[in-house]
Amino acid sequence: MPANDWTAIAQKHYPGITNIHQEVNVIEGIVDGQKITGYIDVNEEWVELQRRPLKPLDAAEAGQIADVMTTGVGLSQGFAEANQLGLGILPLKFALNYYAEQQGMRQCGNIKTFLSATGWGASAANIVTMTAGTFTGGSAVAGFLVGAMAWNYFPGTEGCEGWLGQPVELTRI
Repeated sequence: MPANDWTAIAQKHYPGITNIHQEVNVIEGIVDGQKITGYIDVNEEWVELQRRPLKPLDAAEAGQIADVMTTGVGLSQGFAEANQLGLGILPLKFALNYYAEQQGMRQCGNIKTFLSATGWGASAANIVTMTAGTFTGGSAVAGFLVGAMAWNYFPGTEGCEGWLGQPVELTRI
């Protein structure tokens, strides 16, 4: 059976399926906010292997939102933005997050972990700065410690789709 016929069978079974990825007769796609993995058997019937919801917001995105919000509160209280890019950083944050989600699991996870650590670390530094009234050593320490905790406790793969055929990281048990 030609490869496109497998996809047609999946689309027939799930009319709204998007982001279809196929390895021979094994197909993955998004249906109603869930990632569906299945295969087409010899009788051309769909056999579902896995279904899991996609998260609308992951730790990396939440950390970046926390950074933007605490920066906004600080600016409204008369504090200055330390980042030289100012508001120009916002499109970069969105672009980097979007880029990460288009990559394989390993690359996406690395970028998302970085975004999580920098977002949560920056928001902690912002909070300490606002509390102290100025940027202090405590601001830097809080940013570093919270960023390190986010790096270790919020692995970035939760925001990554990870499709068939992408390289996977093997772990020795």
